[in-house]
Amino acid sequence: MTGCLSSFKVTGYSGGTVIIYCEYSIEERSFEKYFCMGKYSSSCKDTIKTGLKNTWRHSGRFSLYDNTEGNDFKVIIRQLTKQDEGTYWCGVDKPNAIDSYTKVELDVKTDDCCEKSVTETVYLGGEATISCNYPEDCEDSTKHFCKEHDFFICNSMNSNNNKMYDNRTEKFYSVTISDLTEDDTGTYWCGVETGKRKESYIALITQVKLRVISEYKQDFYFFSMCTQNTHVTVL
Repeated sequence: MTGCLSSFKVTGYSGGTVIIYCEYSIEERSFEKYFCMGKYSSSCKDTIKTGLKNTWRHSGRFSLYDNTEGNDFKVIIRQLTKQDEGTYWCGVDKPNAIDSYTKVELDVKTDDCCEKSVTETVYLGGEATISCNYPEDCEDSTKHFCKEHDFFICNSMNSNNNKMYDNRTEKFYSVTISDLTEDDTGTYWCGVETGKRKESYIALITQVKLRVISEYKQDFYFFSMCTQNTHVTVL
């Protein structure tokens, strides 16, 4: 097909998120980038489009970031449902020429392997060990853990500062975050990364809500609850 550079399949999970990476050539840096849905690229409907460089563009559950240094753009789709399944196109809008495309086939699975959301409460200065289950067919995939920021920009925490252990027998990996501060409070995601540079994506599966508190605040909370439910009679 004219203008089609490549194609690949993406698997997401109901209630989760996918981050899709779309590559383009150096000559296409200055053009607008878009992501659209439809059986054919010539008639697909734009889901999101931007001419901004190295800046996020948001539209509903979709976000797009054109990374000119890496010659690629990434697309985020949040809160996935089965209705999101179908054929998409990563496109480069080239005036007076044929647009170039990467075809993306999105499959949204409902897998009972993994919880959709968990909550953890830990003490200030301590450490949190978070267990992340993953589907059986993701055993060989790179495990991914990230912290959510504005508009669901999820920054990777796969670093030497955080210990990660992958138990392939039980199909889960654990992440340990040490020396916790109040800034560590927030929303995190467990997921898997599939593919290489040219045709890669990240599927975020389980949302983890982490709350870091001091022991004083915990004791004060329980004291308040007790006094609210205790009646004192003075004789």
